[in-house]
Amino acid sequence: MRLESAGEETVSSTVCLADVRFRRRRWSNRELAQFHRMLAILRDVGLAFETESGVSDEGDPWLVFCEVGSGDMFAHFARIGGEYVVCAPCLNQPVTGATLHLLVDHFIGLCPCRGAAAARSRSTPAAQ
Repeated sequence: MRLESAGEETVSSTVCLADVRFRRRRWSNRELAQFHRMLAILRDVGLAFETESGVSDEGDPWLVFCEVGSGDMFAHFARIGGEYVVCAPCLNQPVTGATLHLLVDHFIGLCPCRGAAAARSRSTPAAQ
């Protein structure tokens, strides 16, 4: 868009608010740190994962953990409307939480054969 005023030329740009909103809704560094914490906890009990992440059409971030080797989905996390949710084959239904830290801890505790990971999560000072 180009505007002219009294012999002067002014250049103005238009910012699409939808694009700004979309970018703001990605995972924050603090949230990504929670996922790294979860990976470290599960790696310590012998599990290995690859991750993929993105943003939904609505602008909500998601992240999926897949088992290395098989590629099977282990867990799918998302932030939808300010609430965190995780879906996983080991869960009977989606689990939600107000904070990602608490949801990660709760999820680790709910997964079968993950008891050692849950105990480590609660006892690690850096996880607090």
